[in-house]
Amino acid sequence: MAIKSARIGIDVGGTFTDAILIDGQTGKLHSAKAFTTPKDRSSGVIDAIRAVIAEAGIDPARIGEVVHGSTTGTNALIERTGAKTGLLVTAGFRDVLEIGRVMRPAEGLYDMSIDRPAPLVRRYLCLEARERVGPHGEVIVPLDDASVERACDVFAQQGVEALAICFLFSFLNPAHERRAAAIAERLLPGVHLSQSNLVSPEYREYERASTTVMNSYLAPVMTSYLDRLKTRVDEVLNEARLFIIQANGGATTVEIARNRAVATVNSGPAGGVVAAAWYGREHGRDRIVSVDMGGTSFDIGLVENGVSQVTTDGNFQGLPVKLPIIDLHIIGAGGGSIAWIDAGGALNVGPKSAGAEPGPACYGRGGTAATVTDANLVLGRLDPMLFHGGRTPLDVMAARTAVADIGHELGLPMEEAALGIIKVVNANMVKGIATVTVQRGIDVREFALLSFGGAGGVHAVDLAESLDMAEVIVPPLPGVFSALGLLAADVRHDYVTALGGVISTAADPDSIERLFHGMEKTARHVLDSEGFSGDAVRLVRSVDLKVVGQTYELNVELPRAGPMTKNGVDLLVAAFGRLYRQRYVFFYDGEPIELVNLRLAAIGVREVIRLAQFEPQTDDPERARIARRPVYFDKVGFREANVFERGRLRPGMAVHGPAIVEEPTSVTLIPMGRTATVAPDLGLFIRPRGAS
Repeated sequence: MAIKSARIGIDVGGTFTDAILIDGQTGKLHSAKAFTTPKDRSSGVIDAIRAVIAEAGIDPARIGEVVHGSTTGTNALIERTGAKTGLLVTAGFRDVLEIGRVMRPAEGLYDMSIDRPAPLVRRYLCLEARERVGPHGEVIVPLDDASVERACDVFAQQGVEALAICFLFSFLNPAHERRAAAIAERLLPGVHLSQSNLVSPEYREYERASTTVMNSYLAPVMTSYLDRLKTRVDEVLNEARLFIIQANGGATTVEIARNRAVATVNSGPAGGVVAAAWYGREHGRDRIVSVDMGGTSFDIGLVENGVSQVTTDGNFQGLPVKLPIIDLHIIGAGGGSIAWIDAGGALNVGPKSAGAEPGPACYGRGGTAATVTDANLVLGRLDPMLFHGGRTPLDVMAARTAVADIGHELGLPMEEAALGIIKVVNANMVKGIATVTVQRGIDVREFALLSFGGAGGVHAVDLAESLDMAEVIVPPLPGVFSALGLLAADVRHDYVTALGGVISTAADPDSIERLFHGMEKTARHVLDSEGFSGDAVRLVRSVDLKVVGQTYELNVELPRAGPMTKNGVDLLVAAFGRLYRQRYVFFYDGEPIELVNLRLAAIGVREVIRLAQFEPQTDDPERARIARRPVYFDKVGFREANVFERGRLRPGMAVHGPAIVEEPTSVTLIPMGRTATVAPDLGLFIRPRGAS
């Protein structure tokens, strides 16, 4: 019997599905790409698995684990192809999704054509149950079973496939939700049920309802996909265990992912931020902006103190989610983003993408629109014969024709039109980075830009210079770096207990300790079933606190280990004050502080991934040069650039621009006047012009 010593990470993107394999016996990493198959993404996953196994040349029986970053939920939200869903609420609150927070989206502040996205449940499928629980968990109106039965009759007549149940204050007393779920399970066989007390047991009924509805909306889609994927993985990799990455950056089992479908949205991009934090720690960089530029999107994450930032007030496709998720900002800017001219004659790029089918014009798969990839090819930044490791030759004439059409409309030469496309998409990406940094009061000049994704390295230096950032880092295997993050991710489960609002001076430490202990007991049982025990289990306690009378809270990790005590509560409040002052500049000591939620992150710690380290041989990169070719630059036109093969570079080498660093899954552009230094793991560290 083969020793299952290898693991595979799979990241499904809009154009490519990336796979990375780590051989536990040799420590070597192997990567491969396959085209994403939008009609059934599990087919592209299996193609990528087979490709990376062939690349590694190992026996498939040695694969013990596959960690998968899924885009199925994300795409179901974008395309609105989830299940037909009903919502059962407390009588009088059927308009909770329609009313929301009565706020327009920030991007619609001055653009009246932009509105809030439509709710996932139409109003005629939002029905009421007669019941009421009070703000302290007390029963004010007992649940009327007949009202639930009448609602279920309507749901059955309307053919709902999933049902969300969200009653007021069910996070303090879930009895009514549980009873309603039992009735619905009896009357609506085969319909997926989600209870808000299980999905998001926290206050704020709109966000809790939105999260619960999203879970129901996605669950049938995710269940179908995961069942299909697991069957196919079992056929190719007998007995390999399948894990699914969650939006919090941690992995979970297929069984849990089926019922927590909402937690899998944006899981692929979350893997990229996990990888960025891990790589930054490996190189002593604890302040990083991570950017993943693939074929369809540009995903931006923030790493502070060496840790990816997690929020419980996020959104997916403009709809709020009340779950711990990695704080990501995603815009439509990728290699496949389409260039177009608006009614005023201005050049725009994205957010619409050519995707995998038909893809950019140069792919030769039927696409005719000019994209960012076509522009980079026209400018000489890509080698048509080396793209995708030489497995996808690019059609230069098709790219030139598509870009020339844009140039004709703008009255520009083809190369200037291509450069215009690059400048516009770069401006969009700079704006996106500023949204999560500058607009939050973060001095981005103190951060490194860690760029990955198949298209990221071509644009990275220009982006960093626009923001006056300190450094650009292009890690090894940048084209499949998010997939590497999936392998670096620990298993993670999040638990929350709502307190209903407890003033810190009146908090009972013993009661808080009992609640934490209860969550920890459950967490240890779940992790033990997944093979984690002893030192492989890490339990992180935190508390949501806010100033009494204010609306939003801040999450604070407990300052010290051990059982909760009165002094522990005081230390927690002091830590909250420091964080509040850091975020908002001023904090008045002595303000009454309210404890809102207790949180527990239960982590199953995996073995740390170590990248291969290379020995320095010479500081002359000439041995790695494979060609010279003309590359077009702003204001100076075409200039001869050295082309280097990433795998031939060695530590200590300095690559001076203008230069191109080629590798099978990505390309890095080093502009004129800049220098890239090669790290022991072949990471590229570039100082932008003007960086202090």
